Amino acid sequence: MSETMIAALIGAGATLLVTLITQLATVFISKYKSSLEMRQKEYQSKRGNLHEVYKTLISVINLFPNVSPNDILKYVEYAPNYSLEHFDSILKSLDYQIEDYQGQLNISSIDFERKNHIETQISNREYVKKEISKIRDEYYKARDKYKAFCESEKVIFDLYAGQDVRNCLVEFEVVIHNVFVSGRSVGDVDDPLDNMITISRRKLVNSMRNDIGINRNI
Repeated sequence: MSETMIAALIGAGATLLVTLITQLATVFISKYKSSLEMRQKEYQSKRGNLHEVYKTLISVINLFPNVSPNDILKYVEYAPNYSLEHFDSILKSLDYQIEDYQGQLNISSIDFERKNHIETQISNREYVKKEISKIRDEYYKARDKYKAFCESEKVIFDLYAGQDVRNCLVEFEVVIHNVFVSGRSVGDVDDPLDNMITISRRKLVNSMRNDIGINRNI
């Protein structure tokens, strides 16, 4: 076979290969564009149906305090144990303790060290009472707002929200129950990586953003 024929065959083969690659690339790009357009339409539809619902839900979950009453109570000796949303019972128990300490201050024979210790205990309990009252008010407000959300927006949420969002909402509800009903600690109050309310809230918000394409380059 002459060199001319070999060169012609190689050229034809190369041309065919380039043509096949070009066709495959065109098909791939076409499918990718079609898939991208479908996803864009899906996200646009979700945004239309869920934007306001998610906006409302985020505003509600941000109302929940990120600290448990028991996380605050650890700052006092012989503290009562909080559970079952019994904020007022805890406040009354602290009042009784304060009254008892104040009675001890009236003992004429009390020494300086004991008096200083008692005054510190009273001060600590007054601080804890203030913080627990704040947590109570924030929690009740958030709880009532979430109840109102469930009554007015939950139907749309259940109809259109992605499975990951629904799972994250259930997880958030469980965390809130564990903290404010079961009385569990949130972990490290000041560490966003070790505070279970902060973690579950952030996870829920991110799932909503992903569900409507905000965290995606679409």
